[in-house]
Amino acid sequence: MSRNLLQNSSFSLRFPAASARLFSVYGERERPEKLYPKLIDGILNDKPFPLFEGSQEHLRSYTYVGDIIDGLVLILDNFEKSAGEIFNLGTDQAITTGEGIKIVEDVLGKKAVLDIKPKRPGDQKETHACIDKARRILGYNPVTTPQVGLKKEVDWFKEKIWKKIDLYL
Repeated sequence: MSRNLLQNSSFSLRFPAASARLFSVYGERERPEKLYPKLIDGILNDKPFPLFEGSQEHLRSYTYVGDIIDGLVLILDNFEKSAGEIFNLGTDQAITTGEGIKIVEDVLGKKAVLDIKPKRPGDQKETHACIDKARRILGYNPVTTPQVGLKKEVDWFKEKIWKKIDLYL
């Protein structure tokens, strides 16, 4: 709703503004309550990782934070073309949550202990970014694969966070 208000104000008041919808952002400094920090912490500390029933098959456009930053910079650098627009910033290479878990397990060389919780009502089975508009207008092109991005997140987490905080408080 706020994106639409911003877009309408931009057109009617000639107020130059653009908006971005971000899709499943992960990477260094990710909020600790999110999927990957909790997963990494759980694997490293031999703690069960809570996962909702069926969510391993959920498809997501997990997008590395560096690719999101590149998209935001493109919006600013191309402001004459982007003013008044709403852009989806994500990747069009979606993976399942289970595939993401497997990548983190492979990077750490250790399996997660999954604690399957009852399915939550209303969980979306798929969120997939359509980035055609951002590609066409801005030249946006996310390049970081989940394997590369998740390795960066794991390495950062091990260096900066591990054993300093408990994400399961």
